[in-house]
Amino acid sequence: MALALLMLALGGWGLYEAGRIQGGYNLFSAKARFNELEKQVRALEAENGRLRSEVALLETSRQVDRKAYEEVDASLADLQSQIQSQREELVFYRGIVSPEDGRSGLQVQDLEIIATERERAYRLSLVLIRAIKHDRRVNGVVNFAVEGDLDGAARILTMTELAPAEEPLEFNFRYFQDFEREIVLPQGFAPRRVQIEVMPRTKGVAAVSQTFDWVTTNS
Repeated sequence: MALALLMLALGGWGLYEAGRIQGGYNLFSAKARFNELEKQVRALEAENGRLRSEVALLETSRQVDRKAYEEVDASLADLQSQIQSQREELVFYRGIVSPEDGRSGLQVQDLEIIATERERAYRLSLVLIRAIKHDRRVNGVVNFAVEGDLDGAARILTMTELAPAEEPLEFNFRYFQDFEREIVLPQGFAPRRVQIEVMPRTKGVAAVSQTFDWVTTNS
C-alpha cells in the first residue's frame, strides 16, 4: 500500500512537471536562469562599487586640485598686489628724484578725498614733496579751500570755515611729508574743486598753488 502511494505521488509530480514544461516552465532551467541572474547582479554590484570608489577618488582629486588652484590664485593676487604697490612707490619716489615735468621745488604729489561715516564729513589726505633739490629742509604752512556752489551760488570755503577747531597744517621736511585733515561741508554746498596753497617760510623756496577736482573715495 505504501509502495502504491509512493508510485502515485511520483506519477503525480511527473504529470505536474510535464504540464509545466508544456507551459514553458522548467525547474532546472529556472534555477539556471536564477543562478545566471545572481552572477549578473553580483557583477553589477561590484561594478557599482568600483564606480563609487572612482567617483570618490575623482572628487578628492578635484578638491585637491581646487585647493591647489585657490592657493596659486591667492599667491598670484598677493604678488600682483605687491607689484602694484611697488610700482606706486616707484612712481612716488621718481616724482621726488626725477619728476616727468622736470620742475624742482615743492609740489603736491597727491590729494585724496575720502568719504567718512559721518554725514557730509570728508578726510583730505595729501602728500607734499620736494622734487630734485634736497640740499636742505624746508618748512612752512599748507592751506586749502573748497570751491563749489552753496544753494546755487558760487562759493569758496576756506580751511578755517571747514575745520575751525584744527591747527594749521605746518610742514618741515627734506624729501616729503603727508597730511590729513577732516572737514565737514555745510548743507546745500556742492563741492567742485580743492585749492591747495603751499606757503614756505624757507628763504629761496617758491610758493605753490595747485587745484584738484573733487573726486571722492570710500574709507
